[in-house]
Amino acid sequence: MIKNFKKLIALTTILVITITGTFVGSALAKTKESKNPNDFAVMVKENSLWTVNLLKLDKEVLVDKGGVFKNPSISPDGVNVAYTKDGSLYISEIDLIEGNKKTIKVVGKVISYVWVKNTELAYGAENGGLNGFNLITKKSSIYIKNGERYEDMASDNNGIIYAGVYRYFIKDGDNYIKPKGLIKYDMNSGVEDLIIKAKPWSDDIPNSSLIPKVAGISKDGAYVYIWRKAQSGSLNADGVPFGVYEVKTNKFILCDDKQVFALAYKDNLAINPLDGKRPVLNNGGVRYMNVNKTIGTVDVIKGTFAPILPESMISTTNGPYNTNAKGVVTMTPSFSPKGDKIIYSASNANNDAQQWAKEPHNIYIVDLKSRKVEKITKGDNFDFAPEYISKGASIIFGRRTGDNVISLFRIKENKEECVTKDIKLDKTLE
Repeated sequence: MIKNFKKLIALTTILVITITGTFVGSALAKTKESKNPNDFAVMVKENSLWTVNLLKLDKEVLVDKGGVFKNPSISPDGVNVAYTKDGSLYISEIDLIEGNKKTIKVVGKVISYVWVKNTELAYGAENGGLNGFNLITKKSSIYIKNGERYEDMASDNNGIIYAGVYRYFIKDGDNYIKPKGLIKYDMNSGVEDLIIKAKPWSDDIPNSSLIPKVAGISKDGAYVYIWRKAQSGSLNADGVPFGVYEVKTNKFILCDDKQVFALAYKDNLAINPLDGKRPVLNNGGVRYMNVNKTIGTVDVIKGTFAPILPESMISTTNGPYNTNAKGVVTMTPSFSPKGDKIIYSASNANNDAQQWAKEPHNIYIVDLKSRKVEKITKGDNFDFAPEYISKGASIIFGRRTGDNVISLFRIKENKEECVTKDIKLDKTLE
């Protein structure tokens, strides 16, 4: 969504764009617990890519430099880092203890890629088709050979790949894109299935079009969460309905359009580590993050939404497009390892987006059973994107530390420490 429609999102500051998905999606890979006893994060700093050891804060390793870096992704076992540099796909094996690295160029000009297994990547080539790369054999293979483009890829890390398929063509001198829908490819059997078919736009039936995109996959691979996009950039920019593909029954379940409705960013969805039927969504439409956003649990079978926060803190309950500022607005939710708490960023709702961006944004934790809310950071900073690391013993989050500059911080035993500084948000991240 970000890469296709970010130019249409009329937000008032670079910071607001950053917080709604570009930074976490393009500049910072999700932290992972490695097979060694060190957690690490990967981040883009202008024209270079770095990893940082989250336990030994002096251990920072330069992975690569001299290019435009995007979409870093850590392998499921937390050993390797994949990323694109100037549009080409690379893998780097990182030794955080010794500070060593070994980098391989996989292929030039990819559209999308995803880790399928610990040592296997799948990628969509610019000229069409679905391919794989095995890190052990150092060889690529062709999964599907055709002229269709496989984009927005996701995987359950057990050999199942999901991707949006598109046909690009020229007619009467103009460029066209025709979405086919969402496919499931089983790497083990070599079978491709079209599981959710795209629907074209119809002037006679408002909001009839559908371009399904994977929002996330449950930990057990049983549920694939779906953004129900329209074939309209302006409509998508104000939020999209939600749905779920149930793998076992091969059913596409539609959630209530008026209840479950959100901006289609990866960091607006938190996946429950224990119960795939109940993810948490940062719910609420309108492209501005300063109003109408609250976290809650989605019952994907019933298709309903239930707010988590105390009523006094809920920003809206009056439909997807409410712009009246009240309560607090939330963003970037994440589950605790045990699935009993949600950690998130929040601030007071404000109809003035520029003023909202200047006000305190703090990190909070809410207990899902008791609904008790605890405020973790208490300063006047802009804090966001918190995650648990070290099996829940520590927390890492982003903080604005200057004009278009972000730093990572860690909270361990109630002590706040800076992990890495000067992650500059430049034009390559917009």
